[in-house]
Parts: sequence; structure tokens; C-alpha cells
Amino acid sequence: MSHNPIFNQAVRTGIAASEMTPVEVDQEFGRITGKKMTMEGTTSKVIGMLLAVLVGAGVTWFFELYAFVLPAMLVGLGLGLWASFSKTIRPGVMMAYALVQGVFIGGLSGILESMYPGIVQTAVIGTFATAGAMFMAYRFGWVKVDARFTRFMMFALIGYFAFAMINLGFALFAGASVYSSPFGWLIALVGVGLAAFTLNLDFETIRSGIQQGWAEDMEWRAAFGLTASLLWLYVEIIRLLSIFNQE
Repeated sequence: MSHNPIFNQAVRTGIAASEMTPVEVDQEFGRITGKKMTMEGTTSKVIGMLLAVLVGAGVTWFFELYAFVLPAMLVGLGLGLWASFSKTIRPGVMMAYALVQGVFIGGLSGILESMYPGIVQTAVIGTFATAGAMFMAYRFGWVKVDARFTRFMMFALIGYFAFAMINLGFALFAGASVYSSPFGWLIALVGVGLAAFTLNLDFETIRSGIQQGWAEDMEWRAAFGLTASLLWLYVEIIRLLSIFNQE
């Protein structure tokens, strides 16, 4: 059942093994043996997810599979919501999310690069520079991730997500987007700011998990959150750059 032969023997002592999936068995093994969340484990999972993003993006860019941009965006949204709200930690879903988002990112980047040469390089540099600045701000306590900050960010993220879904609906069915308005750059800038400050929530989640000794499988949740925030930040930055290039 499990990848861990020791745990296979342990389940015979009273755990209802027949009702557990292999992933759930491995998670139970981690709890029984006391395996804890670590920085090394979380980092390796973040790297793995980013590599999946690069694979999806590279294939889409190289073969110019731009027709998959919209389907990948919708499938990625569904997988992201599934991974976020599932009570069970699902590494497979999270890796699939990273791969599909890579297809979306690669297609979007390829389209915009053909329109505005050099925009992708600028967006990548901007993403890593912003992420680095946010990490420094968090590390030195310039941004306090307390209950008040978390509450504000949660309301802001819910509001922005609702706005994004409404705008997507208008773009798909009415052919109009708020980003095409004179104030589009300002809204895009708000998106960049929200995505950037969301990284602080991810840094705090990783720190708290390691400090409080969360179970090892929580590394996947932390890695998924950080990866999703980085991808969101990149999309917002390249959107903002494309608006400026139009002008």
C-alpha cells in the first residue's frame, strides 16, 4: 500500500488500511514516525514545482502552442482551487497545477514577447527582484505578518479574486476588459502589490510550520502556496508591462 514498508506492517495493528489511499498512508506514516516539516524539504518541493512550470512553459513557448493558453488558465484555476480547499494534501494535483500553469505562462509570455520584444526578460527580472525585496522586508521585520495584516490580506484577496472573475467573464463574453481602460495600469499595479505582499503570508506559513513542528506533508501546502504566489506575481507584472508598452 505505502512506499514505506515499515508502515505497511504498522497498519496491521489497527489502522483501517483498506480505506486509505497510498498518499493518505504515507501521510499517516509521517505523523506516526514524527517526521516534521523542514526548510530543506519545503525548498525541494518549491524547486520541483517551479521545474514543472518551466517544463510546461518551455514546451508551449518552443512549439508555439498558444491555442492552449485559455484552456490551461481555466484548468489551472480548477486545479488550484482543488488543491487549496481539499482536506487531503494532494501532491499530484499540485504538480499538475504547476505543469498546467506553465503551459499558460509559456503561452502568455510567447504572445506578449512577439508583440513587445524584451517584455518577458523584464517581467522575470521584476518578479525575482520583487520577491527578493519582499523576503528582505519580511526577514528584517519591515512587514509584520500579524493577525491584522493577515485579516486585511484575506479580505483584499477575496475582493480581487471576485473582481478578476467578473473581468474574465466580460473579457470572454463581451470582449471588453477593465485593463483596456485608462485606469487599467492602476488596477494592474494593485494586482502587483497584492501578489507581492501575499508572499509574506507564504514566508510566515513556512516559518510557522517549521517552528511549530508541523507534519512533513505540510511542506507541500507551503510549497504550493509560494509557487502560486510567484506565478501570480509574474502574471501581474507582465500585464502591467504590456499596458505600459501599449501607451
